[in-house]
Amino acid sequence: MDQSTSLVEVKDLVIKFPVRGDQKKKYIIPVDKVNLEIKKGEVLALVGESGSGKTTIGRALVRLLRPTEGKVNVQGKAINDLKGRELKQYRRIAQMIFQDPFGSLNPVKSIENHLKFPLKKHQGYKGKALDQKVTDLLFQVGLTPVAEIRKKHPHELSGGQQQRLAIARALAVNPKFIVADEPTSMLDVSIRAGILQLMNDLKRDLGLSYLYITHDLASARYFGDRIMVLYGGKVMEIAESKALIKQPLNPYTQLLLAATPGSESKIDLTNVVNEPPDLSEGRKGCPFVNRCPLATELCRETMPDLEEAMEHHFVACHHYKENKQIN
Repeated sequence: MDQSTSLVEVKDLVIKFPVRGDQKKKYIIPVDKVNLEIKKGEVLALVGESGSGKTTIGRALVRLLRPTEGKVNVQGKAINDLKGRELKQYRRIAQMIFQDPFGSLNPVKSIENHLKFPLKKHQGYKGKALDQKVTDLLFQVGLTPVAEIRKKHPHELSGGQQQRLAIARALAVNPKFIVADEPTSMLDVSIRAGILQLMNDLKRDLGLSYLYITHDLASARYFGDRIMVLYGGKVMEIAESKALIKQPLNPYTQLLLAATPGSESKIDLTNVVNEPPDLSEGRKGCPFVNRCPLATELCRETMPDLEEAMEHHFVACHHYKENKQIN
């Protein structure tokens, strides 16, 4: 990794959740030895279906979850064990935009109070400077007319406006890194592009880095500099966005692309098995094995390593060399 430009570095991240067992304690592992890097000013799109571990990774990176194993470094500093004042300081670096904008907002507080709290707590603003900063943030995210918007409450805003407010609140602490957890999936199709364009403008103007979590490969290609494909808590493929869309190497990535609206893929999805991955502790093999048309006994016994198949294009598949395109 290039230490000079790397903002986020994740090494062998493991997250376990306990589940009820008959006698001894059992665990599921929704994130299993994940490695990733996000450079300064870069967008890494994390793609996969529901239950693949995307949100769990995002929450770990902003320390809403504590990693079970592995290392997470942000700006060269380990964040695994942060607490108290150090964790509060970390909140100024990393913020999260949630999938449900209304659920992340306090319904009894006005729009301006949603912004005043982080500005006062983390930036020390007060008086006229505080009021001006609220105005600036609302204008920056396109919530106008500002004088009218700032006195409203969340329920008086549309879904798109609520998400713009959530973005403004994240910006209030002047972060370097934002985890955007499916920020457009609960919005009308007509306004999704506007939110992505806003996030792209903020990336350019403020030099922000993003982990963009989505199940939509089309938006991942538009917004992401690189795409990482996740399934069953394992990294299946990672490459620059255009390269991955043009030439997907992992069978799971190929199926995801085939399921994308407007896809020109000739893959027949009608016979694809829809069986969830095994997340239990002690599992073996590739998590996609029960759905993969290319699976062999080797796949059932051994998880393939993530190897560089082409320049900057990594894939975890025992059979990618013989797999140009599944049918």
